[in-house]
This record gives sequence, structure tokens and C-alpha cells, in this order.
Amino acid sequence: MSILLVDDSDGVRTLTLNRPERKNALSPELVQTLEAALKAADADSDVRCIVLTGAGDSDKAAFCAGGDLAGGMTGDGFFEQHLARGAFAELLLTMHRLRTPTIAAVNGHALGGGFGLVLACDLAVAADDARLGTPEVKRGLFPMMISALIDEVLPRKAAMELMLMGGEVAGARASDLGIVNRVVARAAVVDEASTMARNVAAMSPAVLALGKRAITLQRDMPFEQKLMFLRDQLTLNLQLEDAAEGVSAFIEKRAPNWKGR
Repeated sequence: MSILLVDDSDGVRTLTLNRPERKNALSPELVQTLEAALKAADADSDVRCIVLTGAGDSDKAAFCAGGDLAGGMTGDGFFEQHLARGAFAELLLTMHRLRTPTIAAVNGHALGGGFGLVLACDLAVAADDARLGTPEVKRGLFPMMISALIDEVLPRKAAMELMLMGGEVAGARASDLGIVNRVVARAAVVDEASTMARNVAAMSPAVLALGKRAITLQRDMPFEQKLMFLRDQLTLNLQLEDAAEGVSAFIEKRAPNWKGR
């Protein structure tokens, strides 16, 4: 049985973490398999949006329970194990660099590293009873690598509360903090995420890729540098064939025919 399920429909690739017996915990093998699958999806011109979710019965499903504490660590010796831990950092970097938009369908609890996956996605839909957070400090482990994402996405006080106290949030609170875009009933999570994904997939992939890259690169720039950089990116945007097609379609009152260039 594959630990990662792949399904394609209408330009949307759905990747399903498939270790339900372990609440889809991130084993070294799953981390490597997911990273490879994300890179493959990003390189496939037919894939215009990626949905990430977890397998399991609807009433007991977990999106991802975080690192597999019982699964062991690959590598012999301290240094090799230290390098092996970097595989999760590489996964997060891959998600950060993807040109293809990503949506987390949080159909159950997303804790620790699973919470990091949600934060690394561009958009997220969560079940109203799904808990998201960082309980690992209660196990004597600080959420080191995902703290980079927590600090980037959440307000400072809320971020520190989660990390210092092993806190969790659910429902409207997760939406209020900007962790997820929408909260729906558990049974509707994947359908809602798929609807969002199809809407994203209907846009020009070239424009979205250019825009995603621009937003990522400008984030840490001083304000004046941001404006000048984004002006340059707009100039590039205007040179795309899809930009001309989008304007023509608007004037002619028809649906655009994107070329992806």
C-alpha cells in the first residue's frame, strides 16, 4: 500500500498522506515521498493546483499528527541523524519554492509537523472540529523548524502562546489567526478545498507562478525596495501572452484561453 495517494482531476492534483493507522505521521519515507511528489506535480504542466490532505475514516481522520516519534530516525550516529532531520526542512523549502498553488484540506488534527504543512500551503480549509497546533513542547521538544512558518503567519503573541504552552486552536479561532481561509464541517473539507482548487486552476498558471515568486521574494525587503521590485515584476507580467489574452477576453466578454506563457 502506497504511503502517498495521487489523484488528478480537472487540473488539480490531490496528494493524500496515507498512513491512517499512524494518523498520517511523518515518517522519513513519507517526508521524502511527499517532497518528490510535490516536485513532480510542479513540473507537470497539466497540474495547475495541488491539494494536500490526509487519509482515514471521516469521523476519525487526522490530517497529519506530526513527526512519527515511534518511527525512529534514519542514519547511524549523531551527525547522520542530524542530517536526516534536515529532510523535513527540505520539504518545507520545496513547498516554499513551488510555482503551483497549494491548498491544505485539513480533514482532521494537524499537529507539530502537520501544522507546519498547513502553514506552508498557500491556502487552507479546515474541519470545524480539527485541532491545529504545537503540542510537542509538552513532550520536551520545541517546534524548531516550523517556528519559522509560525512566526511568519501568526501574530507574535498568538505564535508564542502556541509554542510556549503547547497550545492548539480550532474552528473560528484558526480562521481569525489567519491559519486557514475557511472552516467547514468535516465531511465537506475535501470538497471545499477541491472547489477552491478548481477556481485557482482556472487562472493563468504563468501569472500565478510569477505572482507567487514575486510575493515570496519581496517579503523581507524594505518597503521602497518592495515597490520597485514589484514594479519590475508588473512589467514582466505585462509581457506574458496570458496578460494580453486576459485583457482581450475581458473586452470581448468571453472566457480566456490561457497558454501558460
